[in-house]
Amino acid sequence: MSTKQSLAFWELCRQGLPLLADAASDCWDRGKKFELEQEIEVAKSLKALIDQCNWEIEKPINSA
Repeated sequence: MSTKQSLAFWELCRQGLPLLADAASDCWDRGKKFELEQEIEVAKSLKALIDQCNWEIEKPINSA
């Protein structure tokens, strides 16, 4: 788990969303994007952090 993923996990838990934190961690561990459900409201900063974590998953691995 990357530093940003750990931070997102901790922040989701801190906001009382441990099940979402587990779901996000599972997605990222499998190399998949995590999408918040539309009815779940989180801070814009947390949404941006989740987007960054998803970007980390999507970026190609440089094999050079």
